[in-house]
This record gives sequence, C-alpha cells and structure tokens, in this order.
Amino acid sequence: MPEAQSKTTEQSIFEAAETLFLDKGYAKTSTTEIARQAGCNQALVHYYFRSKENLFIRIFEKKAQMFVSPLIEISDEDLPFEEKLKKRISVHFDMVKANRKLPVLLFNEVSTNADIAQKIVENVGYLPMSFVAHMQAELDAEYEQRRICKTDAKTLLFSIFSMNVMSIMSAPVFRLFVNTSDEKFDRLLEKRKVENIKFIMKSLRP
Repeated sequence: MPEAQSKTTEQSIFEAAETLFLDKGYAKTSTTEIARQAGCNQALVHYYFRSKENLFIRIFEKKAQMFVSPLIEISDEDLPFEEKLKKRISVHFDMVKANRKLPVLLFNEVSTNADIAQKIVENVGYLPMSFVAHMQAELDAEYEQRRICKTDAKTLLFSIFSMNVMSIMSAPVFRLFVNTSDEKFDRLLEKRKVENIKFIMKSLRP
C-alpha cells in the first residue's frame, strides 16, 4: 500500500473513531461502525490500531492532553502571575466551550473503564503532575510576597476545572427552560467566563 494512501487511511480511521467515541462512548462503538464511517474494511482498523481499545486509548490520550494543555502552555509565557492565571482560566473555558462533548467523554470513560483510564494515566500522568508542581511554585512565590493567601495548586485547579466544565455541561439543560437565541446564549456564556475568573481571583485574596 503506498505510503500516502496508508497515512490517509489511518487518519480517516482515527477521525471516524474520534467522532463515534465522542457521540456514543467506548462501549457503544464497534470497529465495524468505525470502518464503515472511515470508508474502509474492518481488517484495516485492526491493521493500523490492533484493537478498539488501543484506538480508544490513543484518542483518549489526545483528548486528555487537550483538556489540560491550555493551562500548561501558558506557563512558559512571560506574564505577571495574575494575568497568567486569568488567561489560563479564560483559555481553558474557551477550549471546553469549543469541545462540548469532551468533558462527557472523559468523565464517562474514567468512571466506567477504570482499566483503560489507568493505562492512560501511566502514559500521560506525568504531564499534568509536572504542571501542578510548576503552578505550586508560582503560588508559593506569590504567597511569600503576601499577594495571595496560602493556596494549594490542586485545589485551585479543581476550582478552575469544575467551574468551567459545569458552566458548559449545564448549558443544554439550562436552555431547556430559557428561550433564547444562540447569539444571546453565547453572550451569557462569555459573562459566565468573566464571573468564573472573578470568583477564582477573589478566592486568592489574602
């Protein structure tokens, strides 16, 4: 099989699986369905990825990294602590908003596929932990300067994740009871992002 065609087929399978896993989850997605959506036969799915589990792990790793990367990438930017934290919260909110099915996939699969989740943590767990250590150092430096109260990085990250994610995940339920246009609702979400930033920054005040 020519190399260019091989890459195209592999990528098509990966993208088809990504769409199906996000829509239906791991258990309800079959390799037959993945192959059909990718426009190939089932044997090619196994040829490139060996099993549905391996394919899912690769996709899950990509999505898990996407979930934390907006926070990590800003660490290298030369910004004052307060501006950097505000930007982390804002960029993470925007990422979740642009990938609304992602939190559902992550939460559902971690709670129902413990073995797969453990394999993923073994591969990518060091990335978020190194970031936690970096963020704790930033917080400790600000505390020593009496600019913030004593703060645990994991607790702060939990606040950021939970507030941003729940703002987006609760949106479909909220819209059942509120008759509003997409444009108005997007403005409401932008206001929520600002409120999340204000709340978290206020919680750090000494």
